[in-house]
Amino acid sequence: MTNIPKSGRSKLLATCKLQKEFIIQAVACLLTALFLTSDPVNAGNATAFHWVDDEDYPPLIYRGTDGKPSGIFYEIMTEAFHRLNIPLKVELYPWVRAQKIVADGKADGMVTILTDERKALFLGSDPVLLVCEHIFVNRNNPHIEEIMSIHSLKEVQPFKIVEVIGAGWTKENLKGFNITWVPNMDSAFYMLIKGRVDIYIANSFIGSYFLKKKIKEGDSYSEGYKSIITNPYPLKTIAFRLLVRKDSPFAWILDDFNDTIHQMQMDGTIQHILEGTQLSQRNDASHQR
Repeated sequence: MTNIPKSGRSKLLATCKLQKEFIIQAVACLLTALFLTSDPVNAGNATAFHWVDDEDYPPLIYRGTDGKPSGIFYEIMTEAFHRLNIPLKVELYPWVRAQKIVADGKADGMVTILTDERKALFLGSDPVLLVCEHIFVNRNNPHIEEIMSIHSLKEVQPFKIVEVIGAGWTKENLKGFNITWVPNMDSAFYMLIKGRVDIYIANSFIGSYFLKKKIKEGDSYSEGYKSIITNPYPLKTIAFRLLVRKDSPFAWILDDFNDTIHQMQMDGTIQHILEGTQLSQRNDASHQR
């Protein structure tokens, strides 16, 4: 540099400066292009699928005694997203609040029933679990023989029904029926025990799971819980699906998710999960949501 004339030195410095600025701009453009064209879900620091669901719907999905998510849906979803190589963030809330969180766009999806109302906001996967609806009734009900012979929803209409707030299927399919809405399953069975309603529609597995738990706890209503029986005829088969918001960046995963669920059905994974809670695909399992 010392042998270069001052004017030449200035030109050289100017050239170097321009080259440096060009390199910086080129790198910036390259990084911008990579950012715009990259898939945020499949990137190394992959964004997690945010799944929000019911905190009190055992044994399908619920908050365990340790405060962590548990249940059949949790095990299925955890395994499916592990196979998809997509991180999964799980949060559980009271069911009405959980639905609102997802509907408001604060989460990507939930596992429930794809009703006509939900179709406006959500895309649904293939069935994760097929289940059947049954009638629960107090054996001391004065209409017990008539109720135990019911085979269809139409035959339910003359009776007083109890249902948990947030049950989308009931809201959509039992319009015009005499329904008393209560905050949770405890309240629903309490209404049956007290004879204030005639029918509670739930699945035999979840209902039995709840009743056995309550009887085992030996509370003041243990004898009342023992009086609850199930109509043997399924009213309807229900499909629980993964519902993903149409505007979620994960809407694209449904085809891959479906393939994964089918693989888990074929290789026995889902059956193994169900057998872990004494539930098989041959049995009934569902309370409308």
